[in-house]
Amino acid sequence: MKNGASVTVLGARGSVPVSGPDFMGYGGATVCVLARLAGQAVVLDAGTGLLELPRLLEDEERRIPLLLSHPHADHLLGLPLCPLLLQPGFRVDIYAARRHGLDAEGQVRALLSPPLWPVGPHQLPFPPAFHDLPPRLELGPVTVESMEGVHPGGVSLLRLTGGGRRVVFVTDCTITDSLLPALKEFARDCDLLLVDGQYSDDEWPTRAGFGHNTWTAAARLGRDCGAKRVLVIHHDPAHTDCQLDAAAEELRRIHPDCAFARAGEEVLL
Repeated sequence: MKNGASVTVLGARGSVPVSGPDFMGYGGATVCVLARLAGQAVVLDAGTGLLELPRLLEDEERRIPLLLSHPHADHLLGLPLCPLLLQPGFRVDIYAARRHGLDAEGQVRALLSPPLWPVGPHQLPFPPAFHDLPPRLELGPVTVESMEGVHPGGVSLLRLTGGGRRVVFVTDCTITDSLLPALKEFARDCDLLLVDGQYSDDEWPTRAGFGHNTWTAAARLGRDCGAKRVLVIHHDPAHTDCQLDAAAEELRRIHPDCAFARAGEEVLL
């Protein structure tokens, strides 16, 4: 896979990690994704799925860019014990847009500091380097473009292009009528769309202001933008394997290659 294209879902859960027999199929780790395009590894978000990253890296993958969509805790919870920050020979470059007046380092420090955590990021054995996330970023052969989504506190939607393949990452963003035209163009004809679909249509009336979507809205976005494949992410912590299995046909009726993402799943592009 060194020169191929793939996406591995390390965590697909939203809000908080969960565990137990009812969550074995789709996993309980919060959102984290490893994308490889044109031989370049890029990590999207730092949920608890980040703890699975070291076993998936190639020997030569020693400098890892990590792009943060936003700094809510469920998307940062993998950082305190991220194995790459505890091992010699690795460098992690963290990119994030400024939020609430804080740069990438300030956002991470808000979580990784006393009394919430005993050490700050620069007290880790091999601390990360921090960078602002610009609208367009070149990571070797991969171009990263971002646009602002609709979520309390803001969120960066990410588009990765490299080696003739395109991956779009749309987590924690309500697909509003005003956002939809620009979002469809942003995701147009992508090879893989990873998109938030936390709620059922029945749940939506009491959750419409939470900054997420229904899974049917996620599937419709994939259909309308021409995505070749769609994975719905950010599963509600209360949704069991049985509930997601039962809703899977609802997705396929909208887009024939749309499914709920499973932790550990690898998609070859």
